[in-house]
Amino acid sequence: MKGMKKLFTKKDKGGGGAVREDLQPAPVTIGNHSDEEDGEGMDEDGSRMARQRLSLDDTRLRKQEPGTGHAAGQDSDEEEDDGTGAGAAAAADENGNGAAAAEEAPIDPRDLKYKGPEGIICIGADLTLPIQIGSRGNAGWEPMRGPNRRKSVEVRKENQDAFCAHAPYAGDEYQMLFAVFDGHGQDGRKLSHNARDTLPVVLQQEYAKTGYGTIAVEEQPENKRTEINKARFACLAKAFESAEAASMPEELGINHQFSGTTGVVAWMLGADLYVAWVGDSRAIMGRKEQQVNGKDKYKTFDLTYDQIPTRADEKKRVRGAGGRIARWKRNFGPLRVWLPDDWIPGLAMTRSIGDTVLNPYGGAAVPEVSHLRMSEKDSFLIVASDGVWEFMPSQEVVDFVGRLRRQGVPPDEAADMLVGEAVKRWRRNEVVVDDTTVVVVYLDFDEGSDAKKKDLKSKFFKGKATGGEKPQQITDDGKMIPFNPKNTITQMGPGQG
Repeated sequence: MKGMKKLFTKKDKGGGGAVREDLQPAPVTIGNHSDEEDGEGMDEDGSRMARQRLSLDDTRLRKQEPGTGHAAGQDSDEEEDDGTGAGAAAAADENGNGAAAAEEAPIDPRDLKYKGPEGIICIGADLTLPIQIGSRGNAGWEPMRGPNRRKSVEVRKENQDAFCAHAPYAGDEYQMLFAVFDGHGQDGRKLSHNARDTLPVVLQQEYAKTGYGTIAVEEQPENKRTEINKARFACLAKAFESAEAASMPEELGINHQFSGTTGVVAWMLGADLYVAWVGDSRAIMGRKEQQVNGKDKYKTFDLTYDQIPTRADEKKRVRGAGGRIARWKRNFGPLRVWLPDDWIPGLAMTRSIGDTVLNPYGGAAVPEVSHLRMSEKDSFLIVASDGVWEFMPSQEVVDFVGRLRRQGVPPDEAADMLVGEAVKRWRRNEVVVDDTTVVVVYLDFDEGSDAKKKDLKSKFFKGKATGGEKPQQITDDGKMIPFNPKNTITQMGPGQG
């Protein structure tokens, strides 16, 4: 452990698509993905000190007024892979260990509509579903003292978030996948990016073996439904396991013992939406409800339940595995996860990809999975890192995006404005600003002519049209059980997340 300052820094929480032929650009809105911005120079001594301590260029040291945004489309100056899936490490062995080989299921360059420092957006011309996609990734900020403590400067953090969107996914026009990863620790960025590149490939490979395709589970008898759900759960679990294994080969030099990443994956198979997650990144659905004063009202449905030490069932599970949950020296900061006999690593979540020092004590990368049978009233999906959720509850986020949707604001601008609002909350409540990443997906199933709606219902919903059910949780044996997440805003205080 590198001291109290390191331990309680916000981000140190723990101390490709298919190949398809002849694709043309699809008429889909693709959002902004900026991670950097230009800004004013800082005081000379403060900038020099910051560069010396963080080895950053002048372009990474900036002042920013509270609540200001930054220009879109500017890439980080850090080295990145080329977007072809080469970020994944060695090929998986016969037991599924290690990352999937890029050459087994690369991203077709004709599909690649965006590849930035943190995100990959793949949209194919065979996307027939009426969706629009927007995204935004924003690196955080943290204060740093100049020499002799004369002046404080604000330094742009290394962005440890990553995200991806694949539509269609796995060569199936009725499959889509959206994911966000939020890294923490010394090598959190490497872990989040490895997970982004590995997980979609492994999930595609594993699910192809089942032969189920986009068969609607609601139309199956109970025993068949359980069988399909069990298979889909197993594929998601294998993908998360492989995402962790991708960072473990010694030659990569990744500190996976004390670094990790969250992961939230929203996987659409027709109208069946499966969401798998570890950690405290979150996915929610905004559903159109009754009109109020002639305006659509939206209700939120949480599709994930933050895996944090204050959650009673997770606390019980970790303690049952031998892990220890306590505040630092029993009286400082929030509850964290520790080794049984030492004050490390102090993880602020109960599951993650990485942080393998805790694997024997309940911290393995085993996801929880929820299922939602979508309806034409489901208006938009939001997948985001905890930079959004720290000071904004789910319903407020749905109200925020719903208002923009009513005003005709496209999803890329909605994602940008949501991140801007989240940053304002951070500046109002903290001395740091967390990395903040969001993917916004507009689902236009209820738009257009009656004939178009009828056609969509027959093709996409493939069976009974519903008013939309509530999400349910899927167990590892394929059973559906009630799902009642009680997510709250964290507001843990400076440096406690």
